[in-house]
Amino acid sequence: MLTRAQLRAAGVSDAVVRGRLVSQWRAVLPGVVRLSRAPLDEHARYLAATLMAGPDAVITGIAGARLHGLTNAGTPEVVDLLVPARRAPRRAAFVRVSRTHRMPHARRQLGPLPVALPARAVADACRASTDARFAEALVIEAVQRRATTLTLLHDELYAGPRQRSATLRAGIAAAATGAWSVAEHDLVRLVRRSAVLPTPLLNPELVGPDGVRLPTPDLWFDDVGLAVQVHSHAYHADGDAWTQTVRADSALAEAGVIRIALTPREIRASPDDVLARLERTYLSLRTRPRTAARATPRPVR
Repeated sequence: MLTRAQLRAAGVSDAVVRGRLVSQWRAVLPGVVRLSRAPLDEHARYLAATLMAGPDAVITGIAGARLHGLTNAGTPEVVDLLVPARRAPRRAAFVRVSRTHRMPHARRQLGPLPVALPARAVADACRASTDARFAEALVIEAVQRRATTLTLLHDELYAGPRQRSATLRAGIAAAATGAWSVAEHDLVRLVRRSAVLPTPLLNPELVGPDGVRLPTPDLWFDDVGLAVQVHSHAYHADGDAWTQTVRADSALAEAGVIRIALTPREIRASPDDVLARLERTYLSLRTRPRTAARATPRPVR
């Protein structure tokens, strides 16, 4: 992949380029030529976008978040790049070049691709979307995988434009609860509706009566020793993950911990039933001796 300017600098005339484009090469974007006619894969799209935007451009948004390994970003339909405010904005095919007065001075070079740091990429991805659940899932993943921190995301929220910041605010608020997934966050919001259930601990460090560390429950009602686990097919479908899930449930049972297992689907589809189930179990445990397991709240970064 080369720009026409690079080809000219290498001594390839415009006439030769035009001839090769008939049957051997491919013009993938304005001014960008691929020296084959093969279709573009995802990485090639990013490279072509970078070449079109110029050497001072930086990939951001969904493409940037994905390049940082955040799976909840999804596959971008549009590759977003930032250029300095003196440059003109540009749109061509699958590329959107936006000018900014907040050009990222720090960036990460991933091979040939200049990428905004995770906080900026995630913030731009959230602002480009109107889907609060997308923002919640992306920000929670970014924080839990330690790609960035809540502090840096707050900095991006207040330094950037107010317009289109509602989804970013929603994502930060979800991650600030300590939830490790958007399904956990949905469950926390459901619990807050209850007049029966107290505020649970999210993902606390749990120790059994013998002092041995226990698996971390997603939600923990400390006064009765009730653990709640959200089992997602996406994370537990393969054999090793499912084995670990079964062992974790067994370890909690062996320590005398009562636990409720839920799926993201039933939390979304039958929230009233889920809440009633939690309330029944909680009330029944109030009449029994509490497990000796001890929980320590986990700090939110």
